[in-house]
Amino acid sequence: MLFFLNIAFKLKRITPPQLYLLGVIFGLYESWITKVLWSGYFDSNGPGLGTILGIGVSEFPVLVFFWHPVMSFIVPVLVFELLTRKIHISHASILTKTTRKTALIVISIVSLSAFIANGNKFNLLSSNISLVVTLVIILVFYSLSRRADLGVFNFGRRGFIALSLYLALLYILGFLFLLPERIPNTLAPYATIIVFYLLPILLFKKSKTTDMELIAADESRYSIRDLCIFTIITIVATNLATIFSKISSVVLTVSYLILEFVGIILFIYVVYKILNNIKS
Repeated sequence: MLFFLNIAFKLKRITPPQLYLLGVIFGLYESWITKVLWSGYFDSNGPGLGTILGIGVSEFPVLVFFWHPVMSFIVPVLVFELLTRKIHISHASILTKTTRKTALIVISIVSLSAFIANGNKFNLLSSNISLVVTLVIILVFYSLSRRADLGVFNFGRRGFIALSLYLALLYILGFLFLLPERIPNTLAPYATIIVFYLLPILLFKKSKTTDMELIAADESRYSIRDLCIFTIITIVATNLATIFSKISSVVLTVSYLILEFVGIILFIYVVYKILNNIKS
């Protein structure tokens, strides 16, 4: 994530659609490293709904078009901005507090809790440990950077080279040694992934640069207090999802199916926004 965020700052392309495209590129590691996009999740015998052109029909839209660009990339950036109270001007509308948006966040948290519970095999101790570890990381990160702003992610030349070398090593070792039996032996899986690298890279490159202006978060934006409330809801929802595993499994299945369509719609919407912005 830091590598791609650094690119966003260096090239002055940090609007939500531009960050989304970088998140899509980031999410494609689920092919080369984990092989999930090619062979399904670790505890499965293959992609849930089969493959098209060598990639998982259900796994790809959820992981590449939604989870990694939104939950693993954009959301952490927005949370960092709320913690530091310094917001990029293009993110201001997203962070403006509304009743509808708050309701959507709470619904998303309930859905997320089912994923967390399932990921921890519906074990209360394991679920809570994962939550505590995440909270500790956030608190440590906040204490170290509360006087900083997004500019802290604009690393110098040495930092960027170090990140690049680390990433290259991670991809090479992950591809060769993590579940090597899942490495495809046909051309289609590789070709499809490469196409989905080229498309967001081309759109990102063609998109317009933006001012790197930061504004102070006022009372109309979400606050640290709101983040604390959302955290409490997450803890309660995760524990309930872990206890009521049967209900949680239903929520998980329904949420996953919904996210498949949401991911595809979101990707199409972002492509439309970028193309429209290029033409204007």
